[in-house]
Amino acid sequence: MKATLTNPFSWTANPANIDNANLIAVHMHGKILWVSAREITYLEGEGNYTYIHTRQGKKYLVSKTLKVVVEILNVDFIRIHKSYIVNPMYITAQIEPDTLLLSCGRKVPIARRRMREIHEMLAGEYLAA
Repeated sequence: MKATLTNPFSWTANPANIDNANLIAVHMHGKILWVSAREITYLEGEGNYTYIHTRQGKKYLVSKTLKVVVEILNVDFIRIHKSYIVNPMYITAQIEPDTLLLSCGRKVPIARRRMREIHEMLAGEYLAA
């Protein structure tokens, strides 16, 4: 009797003892690392590639677009620019009308067409707290 595998890489889809909701797989030095959405401070897109920046200061490259990465993570990050999506948990301040300061010390630009929306959203969060 011959055993067949429907998905020979199924072990990568669901790591042991970890709920795979809000996780993304990152390939690093021949290994697969799992990065949780709550560890991500912001995402930086460059064409078909995305840099994932974590609160530990690490930077991972994945060969997926920003849109695809956010869909995989299934979280409510904020798109502030064509090339940047931030985790609202790590927004420290809006230091200029077009710049956000993140808890990691990074300053990220806000697109001109999104400034009003981001400002209103941040003001609403501040007033609601």
